[in-house]
Amino acid sequence: MSPTDDSTPIQNSSAFPVKPPVSWVMFSRWPEDGDHWIHPDDRNKAEGLIPSDCIFRREVVDDDWYQVSYGDVTLRIRPVMVEELPEPKFKMGEIVELQHQFDVEKLTTGTIYAVRWSEYYQEPQYYLVRGDLKSQNPYLAKDLKHFEPPKDFHAMHTYNPGS
Repeated sequence: MSPTDDSTPIQNSSAFPVKPPVSWVMFSRWPEDGDHWIHPDDRNKAEGLIPSDCIFRREVVDDDWYQVSYGDVTLRIRPVMVEELPEPKFKMGEIVELQHQFDVEKLTTGTIYAVRWSEYYQEPQYYLVRGDLKSQNPYLAKDLKHFEPPKDFHAMHTYNPGS
């Protein structure tokens, strides 16, 4: 009897690495053969995230599962066909600043709440929370820069870009 995907362990060694320890992937379609590739305890978490254009962080773990995460959601999966993508420049939860700000009355900073793949641009797109509003318009990496708190900001306080 030949081994199946479920019985073949993930073999990762320095001499013959199967996958890098961390990669970035997208599940643009649901695999044809059911959901057995998702750990039974994690199947309910996959609803709404798979299939989608969400960019997951995938890492090899020692117990023959991959761990994929999107923000605070973590799933364990068996090896399946995914689309590997470049690492996003910015991560979910990161505070960023808009590169070009024409209206100085508007907030120029925001927190990334979603990172999704753009088929049109062939790169990650970032969605921001600015103040109390979630943007519906995505930004590309060229539109954003890492936020630096004001120099006179005291390190004992947490900077809140929405206030």
